[in-house]
Amino acid sequence: MTADAPAGSIPFFEGHVRKEADREVIGLGERVGSVVAIPFIVFFVLVLMYIQGRGYLFTEEFDLVDEVLLYGTILYGIVPNVVRAVTARRNLGRLLDIIGSLLGIVAGIYFLLNWPFDFSTLYLAFPEEVQFAFMWITDPIAMFLLAVGVVISGFSVVYNGLMYVLVRNELQRRSSGSAR
Repeated sequence: MTADAPAGSIPFFEGHVRKEADREVIGLGERVGSVVAIPFIVFFVLVLMYIQGRGYLFTEEFDLVDEVLLYGTILYGIVPNVVRAVTARRNLGRLLDIIGSLLGIVAGIYFLLNWPFDFSTLYLAFPEEVQFAFMWITDPIAMFLLAVGVVISGFSVVYNGLMYVLVRNELQRRSSGSAR
């Protein structure tokens, strides 16, 4: 560790931690982007609810627990965006992203073990002109993509957890006036 290294840092991440700490305060553009993301999340949930209501994609085994896990995990994505937009702080949003990733991992593993979907009917939920674009999606493909997402989320939790702690330490070091 060099003399100007962030306290409690890992040498490989020193420069990255400093850059992230320098970028802690979010500008207006990114705050607006966080707000703009919220209607898209809500729209996605409404589309899924529409598809569910029409009898596509979801099997009869899709119950209240499944609904809470699916829709709750997706809607939780609003929370980090609201916090970033209101506080203009990146690291606090990172902590909430960790929670969201953990929720996603739990929901993903649950759905891989209890598959209440039938992707062979998904294409029917769309207008005839675009149905061909969705016909290739089958249960095995969807399960594979979900499994990949769970693994990537696991790496994300580790990386964001590490960055949250290291950046928080660097910001505390800076606010206390400690010398580099």
